[in-house]
Amino acid sequence: MGSDGLVDLDQETWVVLAKYNLLLATLFGVLALVSRTAFDGNQLLLIENGALALFFGAVQTYAWLSA
Repeated sequence: MGSDGLVDLDQETWVVLAKYNLLLATLFGVLALVSRTAFDGNQLLLIENGALALFFGAVQTYAWLSA
């Protein structure tokens, strides 16, 4: 139970992975928001944090669907 055919992990491990990635996605989303408002003219930091938030959000969604 909990295997998606690509990675063989038990359900508890998928849930922990999903929660960890939710934390990372939230953190990078907040950093993207702060970098947009607090650091005027720092577009690279905004793009980097936004991309990391999307990446970890996608991994979190994949982990939830595989659990």
